[in-house]
Amino acid sequence: YPFWHGKNLEGLQGTLRRLSELFQKDIVIAETAYPFTLNWNDWTTNVVGSREQLILPAYPPTPEGQSQFIKTIKAIVRATAGGIGLCYWGGELVAFNGPKAADGSPWENLALFDFSNRALPAIEALGGE
Repeated sequence: YPFWHGKNLEGLQGTLRRLSELFQKDIVIAETAYPFTLNWNDWTTNVVGSREQLILPAYPPTPEGQSQFIKTIKAIVRATAGGIGLCYWGGELVAFNGPKAADGSPWENLALFDFSNRALPAIEALGGE
């Protein structure tokens, strides 16, 4: 998660390369996510809610920015010897109790579905090739 573990994707690439060389094992990004918006769809505090948490200007909090983030992470993993994939965390964690819920989803703006529960372009970016 770049908003918790550094915003340097080049650093991630170097770390994955070193892990691959040192341990000679397959590499998987076990969890990652990125916001498609900084807006809210309920009254539950979002995990990511400020521009300071983002990798800007490369990955804005838009559906396209979220999709591009996924494409970049996939490319980094694929460029790593033994890199086999990534898992997107909380893609289904949409707001579920209505717009005034205080017990909704703190992950709603990182989900793979917009606030009308329509699939976002990041789902295609996750698709296999």
